[in-house]
Amino acid sequence: MIIAIDISMLVYQGSGVANYTYNFVKALLKYDKKNKYKLFYSSFRKPKDFYYLDEFRKLGAKVYSFFLPPSLLKLLWNRWQVLPVEWLIGKVDVYHSSDFLRPPLLTGTRGVTTIHDLTWKIFPEYHTPEIVASHKQKLQRTIEHQDSIIVDSYSTKKDLLKYYPQISVKNITVIPLGIGEIFKKIKESKKIWKTLYKYHVTKGNYLIYVGAIEPRKNLDTCIKVFAQLIKDNEFKDYRFLIVGRAGWKNEKIFKLIKDLRLENKIKFVGFVKDQDLPCFYNAAKLTLYLSKYEGYGLPPLESLACGTPALALKNSSLTEILPESYLVDNNYKNIINKTKWLLNKKVINLIKIPNWKLYVKILTRFHYIN
Repeated sequence: MIIAIDISMLVYQGSGVANYTYNFVKALLKYDKKNKYKLFYSSFRKPKDFYYLDEFRKLGAKVYSFFLPPSLLKLLWNRWQVLPVEWLIGKVDVYHSSDFLRPPLLTGTRGVTTIHDLTWKIFPEYHTPEIVASHKQKLQRTIEHQDSIIVDSYSTKKDLLKYYPQISVKNITVIPLGIGEIFKKIKESKKIWKTLYKYHVTKGNYLIYVGAIEPRKNLDTCIKVFAQLIKDNEFKDYRFLIVGRAGWKNEKIFKLIKDLRLENKIKFVGFVKDQDLPCFYNAAKLTLYLSKYEGYGLPPLESLACGTPALALKNSSLTEILPESYLVDNNYKNIINKTKWLLNKKVINLIKIPNWKLYVKILTRFHYIN
């Protein structure tokens, strides 16, 4: 079979959806040798050090790279439903859409899509109007064409059926995400700090946050918890690393840091290359991930795989992927106490972390078949 996948979301390097797209496609090319893959990529820009397309080509995929702006494709595909994608990449048996775009398909091509979460529906205030409109139109097309839907968690499945009861439950499959093989404990301290030096981070005790800087991630609470933590003499020398690109509606975060006079204690590292990220987790004492809602939430699992405890709020899919010891109620005092408890706890609980090989096995067995 010939399977096509929209990989345009790779342009958003450092985001959860780009992380998913890269690891998911790489795993497919590595573990599935029965099918042939065509990869559709379209963007007006390519980030610096954008090695993904060449890597996929070396793994055997045929990559179709275009310079069509997303705004145009949203009109052509999500709104007007014109220009079948096969006119651009040739005939395929299955087309796997991104979470933004669902193009029209020729007769005989089956549609598959991944829906990571419904934050745009449940918390529209956390998104721009354009993003909300794009997701809404794309999901409408997905429902109209009765595409197979893959979700990362039972939480997202529950949300889908709640807000869109017209979707048949048999069309939804839950496949937990894996984490990259690079996320593991690193014994060589020299390697860890040599990597961090590239990002102007020196040796020390750190809390870390990994993800986009946007309201849903509840980064303001993380900062307030950190501000309270370092008032304790035991943790006064700690610093806080924020790893990830600025998203949207983040002005309040920078103002909060200034108001709390934490400019010398909090460092915005910015985008970190995939291969360097494990070193940041290994260097940290604790990963704070107090998101208000997640369709899955990879950073806590990546952190645990690297031997560093993580703390997340007890909500949405996070209750599926993390044991109770790494969860806390959305109560400020409880969060601070749990943070101190995890920092003083020297051994983390081992948990079984999903892998991409299993993801590929389930996907190809139930969706990429004749």
